[in-house]
Amino acid sequence: MRKKFIAGLASCLVLGGGGIAVAQNVIATDGGPAGPTPGGLVQTPCGPEQQNLVRTQNAPDVTSSVAPVVIPGTPFAFAVPANQSRCVKVLLTAETSCTDSNANDYCYVQAQIDGAPMDPDGAGFMAIDSEDSTASAHAFEWVQRVGPGNHVLTITQAVRNNNTVFRLDDWTQDITIKG
Repeated sequence: MRKKFIAGLASCLVLGGGGIAVAQNVIATDGGPAGPTPGGLVQTPCGPEQQNLVRTQNAPDVTSSVAPVVIPGTPFAFAVPANQSRCVKVLLTAETSCTDSNANDYCYVQAQIDGAPMDPDGAGFMAIDSEDSTASAHAFEWVQRVGPGNHVLTITQAVRNNNTVFRLDDWTQDITIKG
C-alpha cells in the first residue's frame, strides 16, 4: 500500500511538473511579433510638477488601420526651455473593443514624442485589447525625459489585420510635465 502511495505521489509530481512547464510556456507567449528580447527595467527620474493637463473624449473613434494613426484629440505641443529637460508622463484610460476579423488579432496604442516611442516602448506591441466583442476599460502609462526645444506628444492606434475593428470610446488622457 505504501509503495502504491509513493508511486502515485511520484506520478502526480511528474505530471504536475510537466503541466506547470507547459503552462509557463503558454503564459510566456503574448502573441507579439518575433523580435529582440525585451529590455530591462527603465527608471526615469522626474522632478516637481510643472504642468498638468487632463483631456476627456466621449465621442467614439473607429479604425482598421494597420499603419499607426494618431488618436484624434491626443496631440499636445509643449516647449522645454534652453539648457533644461523635462520628464513627460502620459496616462491613457479608455473603453475599447477589438472585433470582427475572425483572427487572433490585437489592438495597439503607443505614446510618442516627436514620432519616437515613449517608455515602455513595447517594440510596436503595446496591445491595449485583444479580439473580444465586449467593450471594457483599459489603461497605459508612458514616461520619457526630453531635452530643450519644441515637442509634440501623440498617441497612436493600430491593428495588425485590416479586417479588425478597433473601437476607442470614453477616453481620458492625463499629461504631466515634471522638472
